[in-house]
Amino acid sequence: MTYHYLMDLALILLSTKVLGILTKRIQMPQVVGALVAGLILGPAMLNVLSETEFLTQLSELGVIVLMFSAGMGTDIQELKHSGKAGFLVALLGVIVPLVLGTGLAMFADRTGMIETSGFLEDVFVGTILTATSVSITVETLKEIGKLDTKVGNTILAAALIDDVLGLIALTIVSSLSGGQDSIASSSR
Repeated sequence: MTYHYLMDLALILLSTKVLGILTKRIQMPQVVGALVAGLILGPAMLNVLSETEFLTQLSELGVIVLMFSAGMGTDIQELKHSGKAGFLVALLGVIVPLVLGTGLAMFADRTGMIETSGFLEDVFVGTILTATSVSITVETLKEIGKLDTKVGNTILAAALIDDVLGLIALTIVSSLSGGQDSIASSSR
């Protein structure tokens, strides 16, 4: 019986803790240290750890626990009060990357940097860029003690709305592609 997953877990915990402390010392969120640890130990650099079923399940569990704890610490009334501001920030957070990403994909397609089969795929690329990372936002706000403030709630509301709008846009673009053999249909 092998226990490679214990070594993987030990490496993850040790590297994220050490790099989290280092990033905190240079006044950056500890989550940056965790991301850097994954970058260094993963396939992008040292390839010490690769994606396994164990790591995939562990990461899903981690996100669930993080989102659950953020939900427990969120004041619904404050979230409602930040509704208009949060919605406007989220709307811009969807529109800007969607338009710029689509434009960039169109430019890259026309200059030969990438090859897409048309406008829908260009829009699909733009839509993908609308995604935010609510878990990183929550962790950073929690670390700096701003999660339960008006500003924190506005940011959290914007991130949540941004993700919902992004998923709606992705669903629409994917359904418009109809079964074409394209980026949009191959990513489902």
